[in-house]
Amino acid sequence: MYGILAAFLLASRDFFTSNYTSKYSTTEHLLYYYVFCAISISTYVCYRRINNNEKIKIIETEDLWKYILIAISTVLVITPCEVMSIRSAKNPGKARALTSMNFVVLFFVSVYFMKSEKMTAKKLAGIILTIFGIFMIV
Repeated sequence: MYGILAAFLLASRDFFTSNYTSKYSTTEHLLYYYVFCAISISTYVCYRRINNNEKIKIIETEDLWKYILIAISTVLVITPCEVMSIRSAKNPGKARALTSMNFVVLFFVSVYFMKSEKMTAKKLAGIILTIFGIFMIV
């Protein structure tokens, strides 16, 4: 259920991005988007802290650089690429179809590094069909 809700909200966000990147530059759009994200996240954290007595611990030093690296790559590379691909596409769904191939990359990374998944012919066939389907959409 959470996945379906997230998919609906992500599609709404991409539709919004498609409409407003023609009105604002990519930089302006990202600035406004992330400022309001920061306000929303701060509000959510305060709500959880006050209503649920959730303890928010300080990030551990060994994890800090990982969060920084992911945050910098998200802000400087990933999100601008997503926004510009949605902006330049005739249909934002086509741009998102290409970027949603990240699960294929993640699957191969988890097979190689985590060794938690085994590659089978059935999984490989599913990945090939998925990639073929995405390219049929695009």
